[in-house]
Amino acid sequence: MAMRRWAKRTAVGVVGVPVALAVVACAGGKSLEEAAKGTWDCTISQGSLAFSGTVTVGDGTYQVSQGGGDGSSGTWTLSGGKLEVKGDDGPYQVNGVPGEVDELMGMEFGEDGSEELSPWSVGWKGDTVTFPYHGAKVACQKM
Repeated sequence: MAMRRWAKRTAVGVVGVPVALAVVACAGGKSLEEAAKGTWDCTISQGSLAFSGTVTVGDGTYQVSQGGGDGSSGTWTLSGGKLEVKGDDGPYQVNGVPGEVDELMGMEFGEDGSEELSPWSVGWKGDTVTFPYHGAKVACQKM
């Protein structure tokens, strides 16, 4: 049961990053819709625990499938470098979404509607995105 709670809580972070970074990929010449839409294969690991999930990003929507567990879905909007995600797993926001992709990007992350945002370091190499989330390491690859 503890593994399931850990996986569900950590999966919240999986939702926004592919959306935010796919949007950032617009710097590569794609429109917002082209860059954001698609399927991402994500792995979350912390010590000996590991969890896999798939994030499918649509036009302002997302769906998370959690390897046989309960999934989640919701909506996202991006305006002026601020990404807002609302869905089954609670609202959160990412501020400082950069205009260009870089191998290491700094943003600010907040969850559960809190006004307090935390620094967030996101790596992008090839088609793989990595970031820390609540002590876990998340790696997502666009399929």
